[in-house]
Amino acid sequence: MRGKKTSEELKKECIRLRIEDHLSFNEIFKKSGVAKGTLSALLKNYPLSKKVVKEKIVAGLIKLNKMRNKREPFFLEESKYYKMIKPESLSRHDKAKIAESAILFRLCLLKFIVYGSPFDGDKADWLIENQNNLGKTKRIQVRWVKQGKMGLPLISLVCIEHGKQKRFQKGDFDFIVGYCLKNDTAYIYSYKETEHLKTAISVSEKATEAWNKLN
Repeated sequence: MRGKKTSEELKKECIRLRIEDHLSFNEIFKKSGVAKGTLSALLKNYPLSKKVVKEKIVAGLIKLNKMRNKREPFFLEESKYYKMIKPESLSRHDKAKIAESAILFRLCLLKFIVYGSPFDGDKADWLIENQNNLGKTKRIQVRWVKQGKMGLPLISLVCIEHGKQKRFQKGDFDFIVGYCLKNDTAYIYSYKETEHLKTAISVSEKATEAWNKLN
């Protein structure tokens, strides 16, 4: 605010910003410098309407997505494989097969020795050995990258066990690899990189085709 205002003038200005401009506590704090604790008491009788709160949430999500897209434009590029099909036609089983095959292709290119379980439902999709370090295996869990509620690409850290959803535990995998058909890209994370998360991890540029983590 321009110029110095008395305590009473500041209070009136804060109330005006709330009623006329529909600003949040944080927005009013930035404009006035009045402590949030003081604002909470001062404005308790002037709550924002549900409509205004909803509009602010939507505006925040739009801003977040714009920042995300600007930061990670690589995700917007459609691969030739994505253009070959109608994504909505793929079943859950189709997605699992495509993702596992795409990751197997990459592992073979990188000359890993790859073993696969003949049984459905095993936690590890692929068990691999580095030809330069035989005898030391790593468990690879493959997941289909999906869009989260906010439109951000995610790798789920949840599996189905005995008909119930369960978060992957330590020992279930050494690395989790998300495959995105949209841009034909794999995202690699170690278990340690995911252990602090509850249900999913957002894909990032640093994890893009980061196969060096497996060495």
